[in-house]
Amino acid sequence: MGIFDITSYNSLRRGFDYYESKRVSKLIKVSDSDYEAIVSNRENHEYRVHFNTKHPRKSTCNCPHAEGRMIICKHKVAVFFEIFPREAEMFKEKIDAQEKEAEMRYQFHLRKQRKRYEEIKAYVDQLSLETMKENLIDYMMSEYDNEDEFSLLY
Repeated sequence: MGIFDITSYNSLRRGFDYYESKRVSKLIKVSDSDYEAIVSNRENHEYRVHFNTKHPRKSTCNCPHAEGRMIICKHKVAVFFEIFPREAEMFKEKIDAQEKEAEMRYQFHLRKQRKRYEEIKAYVDQLSLETMKENLIDYMMSEYDNEDEFSLLY
C-alpha cells in the first residue's frame, strides 16, 4: 500500500505545496529505508520528520496533527516528495490534468448557461406585455404551490 492510498488528498496537496516551496531541509538518509528531515511551515516553525519509505505509517512528525499518531501529515508528504521527486512530478501532472478538466467543465457550463440565457431572452423579447404578465403570474402561482408561504410579493 503506497502513500497515496493512506493519505488524505488535503495532506497530499498541502505536502506537495510544501515540497514545491522548498520547505524541506536537512534531508539525511539514515538507512536503506529511513530518512530524517526538517520541514518549515509558513511561519518558519520547524518540524522534525522521520520517514520510513517501506512503511510510511511508521514515519513520525512532531507537528500537532501527527505527533503520536500513525497518520501521514503534510510534512511527511513533503519529505516523501523530496526523497522521490519523480513521484512529485507525476502528482503535479495529475493535479494539472484535474485542474484542466475542471476548467473545461466550468467553461462548458458557462457556454451552456449563456446559450440558455440567449434562448430565454429571445423568447421573452418576442412576447407581448400582456403575455409576459400572464406568464409571470403563472410562474408566481407555481412557486406559491411549491412553498408554504407566498413570499414573492413581499
